[in-house]
Amino acid sequence: MIKRIILHILANVAALYITVQLLPGDFVITGGWKGYVIAAIIFGFLNSIIKPLLKILTLPFVFVTAGLFTFVINMFIVWFAKYALDILMFEEVAIQVEGGWVAYLYVGIIMAIVNMLMHWLARK
Repeated sequence: MIKRIILHILANVAALYITVQLLPGDFVITGGWKGYVIAAIIFGFLNSIIKPLLKILTLPFVFVTAGLFTFVINMFIVWFAKYALDILMFEEVAIQVEGGWVAYLYVGIIMAIVNMLMHWLARK
């Protein structure tokens, strides 16, 4: 169980790092590797607790849009992670998203794709 949690955190760190590299200036995580690890833990918590609830609550929208609404759910998860980090006020750790809701949507899409690939590779 501990090994699985560590693998998920590492996958989230990799997904965050790749997303930052693909969206320079639009998506920034401050605090170095400490920032990535803390953000990855928050993303992991949100993806395991909040995201399933949101999927259940928005099931009609997900069904009508043939699953595309899950990108909106991912966008909300990114926003909520930024908000959670702002509230928790870790020293020198923050998520910055510039560019409005479109940037949140891009970050959500990239995070979902990279996370899916990382978890797929971890199973092999």
